[in-house]
Amino acid sequence: MATNSSNSVPPKYSDNPFDDNNLPASGTPFSDNKQQAKEQQRLDAFRQLVERQEISNLMALKLRKLEAYDIVIICDDSGSMNTKSTMGLQVSNPYAPATTRWDELKLTVQIVTDIAATLDEDGIDVYFLNRAPVRNVFSAEQLQQAFANPPRGYTPITRVLRQVLHEKRSQAIESGKKLLVLLATDGTPTTDSGVDDKQGLRQLLMHERGGRGEVPVVFLACTDDETEVGYLNEWDKQIPDVDVADDYISERKEILAVQGHNFPFSRGDWVCKMLLGPIDAEIDALDERRVGDHGGSTVYSSPQRYQQPSYPPPAEKKKKKWGFF
Repeated sequence: MATNSSNSVPPKYSDNPFDDNNLPASGTPFSDNKQQAKEQQRLDAFRQLVERQEISNLMALKLRKLEAYDIVIICDDSGSMNTKSTMGLQVSNPYAPATTRWDELKLTVQIVTDIAATLDEDGIDVYFLNRAPVRNVFSAEQLQQAFANPPRGYTPITRVLRQVLHEKRSQAIESGKKLLVLLATDGTPTTDSGVDDKQGLRQLLMHERGGRGEVPVVFLACTDDETEVGYLNEWDKQIPDVDVADDYISERKEILAVQGHNFPFSRGDWVCKMLLGPIDAEIDALDERRVGDHGGSTVYSSPQRYQQPSYPPPAEKKKKKWGFF
């Protein structure tokens, strides 16, 4: 005679309440609660991101657009990135140590990584011009080794951008996303042997990215020297789906001149503008016309810091220090 199943020992569940092996079939109240809990975690993470990076309400309202993109960063690690920066993380503190273009790029990559870890379920891929890429990055700690050695070598942007398009575009399409490339550089593109390659890069941007809007490319100019990156400003006007971002100090000055000196624009907002500029016309035009000024009608008042809908706060966490690796 079979033993009564009610007297048998129930299977042991793991300690993880969200372990998929512990869940009943989809559509039951418990599975619905699991989805709600995950969404709550996403909202909490997003709120913490906005607070941590001091992101304004305007930018926070737009950030979710980035969920439709796979984000790739290409970092210029050529020898000129060792140059002392005149754009200065030390601008607000005259006693801060001098920084290099490489130092400032590391800080920018940290902020981009922080944003992507919240919005992109598989993280970001970080490519370099003269060293191996690092894929599926969710935290700055994953980039410590890649950034450990000082910059050296030439500026083969065309080769690396072509590699990114070859490796990532089909993956993005399969996942139902588009590809967004942030390319940080401080000079003229070259071949691997150091020969000027502006024409090669221009041809790639014009003819090898697919259809309109398929692969936006944002150039971050890691210098304010027009003789080194002046060609980028020309391409910004001439080539579709190419956007050029100035350094933080210059960008902030231009935007406040248009929006007014009370307009919030933190370094976190600056990174958001870089990423959103090629896919959101309003953000792209922050340095050209006032927010909400569309034929004289005001859509927004002056942007305030982001306010989430009310819900129970997450458990207190130790505030992370964001600095160099």
